Amino acid sequence: DSSSIQAVEEARALARSGHGKLCLLHVIQINPLATEGFVLAELIESQEKYAREQLEQITRERMAGIECEIVIERGNPADVILTLEKTLAPDLVGMATHGRRGFTRLVLGSVAERVVRESITQVLTVRPMPAGKATRSLPPLGTAG
Repeated sequence: DSSSIQAVEEARALARSGHGKLCLLHVIQINPLATEGFVLAELIESQEKYAREQLEQITRERMAGIECEIVIERGNPADVILTLEKTLAPDLVGMATHGRRGFTRLVLGSVAERVVRESITQVLTVRPMPAGKATRSLPPLGTAG
């Protein structure tokens, strides 16, 4: 979605300015109760294939000159992010936040909020840009923005 693309753009700017490596993660969370009419294994397989194709396209189109790894995992997004953070030991975790408020946030929860609270490293959250506003990139490190 567009908020994820914005997070990728911010991560790319940081990686480029610091000669860093990116790990693009997509977590597949499927509610087995919502799979009526589908074979769960086939649904997961198709979701994994689609996610990999999308991340490979993003890598081709936006990550020229940046070392980039694609990781597809299954499970609760916050759990997966926090577990991988311990394994990969990144300098920074960057993620999109959907900016949900009120009842929707209460019902759906907030992956970003949980990751920020429980992370052992710095977390950069990227909020959706208002409609009609152009995406911006961070200035190179060490310069005024």
